[in-house]
Amino acid sequence: MFLETEANIFNPDAYRKKRIIQVTWLAQSATILASFFPLMSKDWFNLSILFIFLMSLYFSRLLVKKGRLDLGSNLVTFSVTLIILSLCLVNQGIRDEALLIFPALISFAVLTGTDKFLWSIYALIACSIMLMGLVNELAIYQHVVGGTGLESAILIIIILSVVTYSLKILGSDLTSANKKLLEYQDELEQKVADRTQELQNSINSLTEAKTELVEAEKMASLGRLVAGVAHEINTPLGIAITASSLIHESSSDLKSKLETNTVTKSGLSTYVNDIEQSIDMVQGNLKRAANLIADFKQAAVLQSDERVKTFNLYEILHTIVAHNKTLHKQVTADISGDKAIYIKQDPDAITRIFTNLYSNSCIHGFAEMDEGHINIEISQVGELVSIIYSDNGKGIKKDNIEHIFEPFFTTKRGKGGTGLGMHIVYNLVTQSLKGQIQYNAEYCTGACFEITFKLA
Repeated sequence: MFLETEANIFNPDAYRKKRIIQVTWLAQSATILASFFPLMSKDWFNLSILFIFLMSLYFSRLLVKKGRLDLGSNLVTFSVTLIILSLCLVNQGIRDEALLIFPALISFAVLTGTDKFLWSIYALIACSIMLMGLVNELAIYQHVVGGTGLESAILIIIILSVVTYSLKILGSDLTSANKKLLEYQDELEQKVADRTQELQNSINSLTEAKTELVEAEKMASLGRLVAGVAHEINTPLGIAITASSLIHESSSDLKSKLETNTVTKSGLSTYVNDIEQSIDMVQGNLKRAANLIADFKQAAVLQSDERVKTFNLYEILHTIVAHNKTLHKQVTADISGDKAIYIKQDPDAITRIFTNLYSNSCIHGFAEMDEGHINIEISQVGELVSIIYSDNGKGIKKDNIEHIFEPFFTTKRGKGGTGLGMHIVYNLVTQSLKGQIQYNAEYCTGACFEITFKLA
């Protein structure tokens, strides 16, 4: 309803058309009601006038529906005026209730935008009132209602003039205000359109900037990944190459001595010792390189539906904690919360996640402590599982928090740390479990991770 009204206000033709049709329906309904009395009294003259008037209103409504608003509105105004004047003239003169219709007609002419025809209607009404007053004054035809002489006619015309002029001024003000409102609406729509375009341009610019930043971050991450891989693999491979070079040199030296028959027992013993040490170095560093490659493969998590099983979350966490307690005897761990939560996920992913978190707490959190404590809280909210893993270690420095999930970020560089543990945890949570993990620095004095994922 509001939208319809608003549309009519800002569409003058639709507003005029609606109002004119409403008035024609009202006038036709009133005419039909007014016809009952002359029909009952068999007053065919008045009934004929009302019938002509009814047909005139019907024709006016057809004109309005076809879009001829001015002609239809003028015909309605003229028909109503003429029928009222005719009924007054042939019946009881200008009755009080009949006088009420004239200001209403003038108001209708003003509000429907046909005020150019207003003065013609005013002149017709004024002349008719004066004619009826003069006829009564000269006793040419005496109406039943008293007080309808020339003096009364002049008084009625004066009142009608004041009302007509007042309504004309009011109508002009309303028309002017409506015109200004339409102009303001057009201006406002243009401003909104301009502002919308500006906002769209800003959004496009921000989107482009975001895309560029994402691409730049991808390239930066790729650069860090390549640098990390090169650094981690280069060290054990470099040592292995050096050791193999020593083996090659020692073997060449032994071969030369064999050819010249200058091999001694002590020299051969030295050669064997050097070869054993070099082989140990090659094997150790190649094994380290192989382990690093295995860690790199873990960093790229691949989800497989074949590994998904339904299991009790508390039981698998209890198993993980029990296994790690044998490796880190100075660390205690507790599991609290709902023990009856069953999930349909990859149990291997859960094992690797909490094994890495447990290991990180022992290596980093409790590095300078004689003993430490780990707490795991599990709960279920609807279809989501929440796990809060926390320890009472030294925690993570604020400057490092935003980097903890990045590959190859470690504070133990050169001490055996590769910086892949938390990156693997992040990938397992977000890709295998389709969940979320975040660090909560406010939860406890140590480190705290909040993990959420769906039951299945």
